[in-house]
Amino acid sequence: MHICLDSLVLPEGPGPSPTSTSAQLEEMEPRLLEFEADSPNWRDLAPPDGLSRLSKKETKRQEVINELFATEHAHVRMLSVLQMIFSKPLEREELLTATELAAIFPNLDELIEMHYNFYENLKKLRVDDNFIVKSISTTVLNRFGGTEGDWFQKLTARFCSHQSWALDQIKSRQKKDPRFNAFILEAESKRQCRRLQLKDIIPIEMQRLTKYPLLLENIAKSTEDPTEKERIQQSAECCRRILNHVNEEVKEMENLLTLKDYQRRLDTSGLKPSTSLYTEYKNIDLTQRKMLYEGPVTWRVTKEKAIEVQCVLLGDMLVLLQKQDDKLVLKCHSKSNLAPQEVKQMLSPIIKLNSVFLRDVATDRKAFYVIFTWDSGAQIYELVAQSLGEKKLWTEVIKSTVDDLKKGGGKNSLLLSSSPTIRLTAPLSPSENGGLKSSSGGLNLKSSLIDFLSDKGFDLIGHSTSDRENVASSALDQVMSLKRLVVGSISLSEDSQQAEKPGQEMDACQSTEESRTTDTGAEEEEEEEEERSISAPLVLSPERMDEVCRRLLSLEEQLKSLQTVEEEHHRLQEALSEFSLEGGNFQ
Repeated sequence: MHICLDSLVLPEGPGPSPTSTSAQLEEMEPRLLEFEADSPNWRDLAPPDGLSRLSKKETKRQEVINELFATEHAHVRMLSVLQMIFSKPLEREELLTATELAAIFPNLDELIEMHYNFYENLKKLRVDDNFIVKSISTTVLNRFGGTEGDWFQKLTARFCSHQSWALDQIKSRQKKDPRFNAFILEAESKRQCRRLQLKDIIPIEMQRLTKYPLLLENIAKSTEDPTEKERIQQSAECCRRILNHVNEEVKEMENLLTLKDYQRRLDTSGLKPSTSLYTEYKNIDLTQRKMLYEGPVTWRVTKEKAIEVQCVLLGDMLVLLQKQDDKLVLKCHSKSNLAPQEVKQMLSPIIKLNSVFLRDVATDRKAFYVIFTWDSGAQIYELVAQSLGEKKLWTEVIKSTVDDLKKGGGKNSLLLSSSPTIRLTAPLSPSENGGLKSSSGGLNLKSSLIDFLSDKGFDLIGHSTSDRENVASSALDQVMSLKRLVVGSISLSEDSQQAEKPGQEMDACQSTEESRTTDTGAEEEEEEEEERSISAPLVLSPERMDEVCRRLLSLEEQLKSLQTVEEEHHRLQEALSEFSLEGGNFQ
C-alpha cells in the first residue's frame, strides 16, 4: 500500500550516482567509532574484593543495571548508524532533500543526543562507583520524569509515529528509483549495519521504549533501600506512561494513513440514487475525522441479500465501504418494506451515531442490529461480525462512541483540529435513510401506536389536555430578569464610592421594570453599558440578595423540568424504535 502525504511527495527524477562519493560513507564520526565495540561486562571492570562482598540479591541488581547500560550503548550505536550510514549520505548524495529526510527520520539528531546523554550519565555512575553502582534512581528519574520526561515523550512519539509511513515511502522509492535502491542495498551491506536492513533499524526506537519499564522494575525488585526502590518504581511508571502515549500516537498515525488510503480509493457515485445523500456526502473527507476502529463485516440488507463491506467507525458516524476492484464504494441499497405494496427503501451506507442504539440478533450470535432512530421511525442495519469476539468488540466500541457523543451534547469531539467545521445535521428522513413505513399487519395485541405507548407508561390523554408549558422560554426570561436585577440593583461598596441615595434604589427598580418592555437588542446594549460603567467592587443589598435567591430557586426548578422533558424525549425515541422493530403501524 503506497500512501503519500500531500506535502511530502518524493521527487522521481534522476539524481547523482549513489556510489560517486561512496568513500565518504566510510568516514565515521568519533562517536560512532566509540560505539563500534561492544560494551565490556561490569564483572571484568569491578574490583574482585568488591565483587566478593556482594550478596546474591545485590549481584542480581548489578547485572540488570549493567544490562540497562549495555543495551543503551547498543541503542545509541544503531541510532548513529541510521544517521551516519543512511540519513546524512542520502542528503549528501542529493537522493532526498532535507525536508523529506526530516519527515522520514523526524528529530533523529535530537533523539540521538538525548539517548547519548542518558548513556553518558549511566557511564559516569559506573566509573564513579568503581563499576558497582550504588544509586541509580536519580539518574533514571531525571531522564524519564518531569520536564525532561515530557521532552523525551515528545521526541519519541514523533519519531515512532512516522515509522510506518517512512517504511512505506522507502519501499515505494526503491521500486521507482534505481539509484535510490542501489544506495540502500549498498548501505545495508556495510559492517556497521550488522546484517540488518533499513526496515529492521527504523523500528528500534519503539522496541527500546518497551524495554525500559521491564529493566527498571527488575532493578527495583533487587533494591533493598526503600527510598531508592520507590524512586526507581516511579521511573518505571513514567516509562509506562511514555510508552502508552507513544502507542496512542502510533495508532493515530496508522489510522490516518489508512484513512488517506481509503479516501484515495473512495467512490461516492453509488449515493446518486438519493439526491439528499449525494449532495451531503459527495465531497466527504474521511481524513478529517479520527478512525476509532475498522474491520470486515457482512451487511445483511435483506434475508436474501448480504454484502461484504469494510466497516469504519469514525467519531460521529459508521461508514460501510463496499470493495469493487481497487475502489471503495459508498453505495445505497434497496430494501423491500414489510408491506408488499410499499416501494423499496434506500439504505444509506453512512450511519450517523447521534441517535443510534444496538440490539442483539436472536437468531445469530455473531450478528447485531444497529438501529438509527428519529421522531417518526427507525432504520435497522443487521451487521454480522467474523467471530463472537469481534462482535463483542464492535458493540463495545460503538456504544462507547455513542455515549461520548451524548456526553458532548451531540457534538463531535473526534474531528482533527485542522479540519473544517462538520455540521451534525438532523437524522435523515425515512425515505432517505431507510426508514420503516407502516405495515398492513400491525401488532397482535397492540393495534395502534397509542395503545403501545400507553402500555409503556406514556399518559397521552393527560398530556393532550394539559396546559402547554413553555419551560425553556420561562427559564430564559428568568435569566434575563436576574441579569437586570443584578446590574440594575447593585450599590457600590463604601470603600469605593459613597452610599446611594434612598431614592436611587427605587429608581433602579422602576427602570428595570420599564426596560422589560423594550426590545432585546436595546436591553443587551443597556446592560453592557451599565456593566462597563461600574469598575469598583459591587455589593448587593440584603433585599436584592433575597430576590436573587428566590429567582435562582425558580430557575433551578425550571431547569429540572427541562431535564425531565429531555429524559422523556429519549424514552419516547426508544419506544418508537421498539414499536418499529415489532412491525408497528405509525398511520
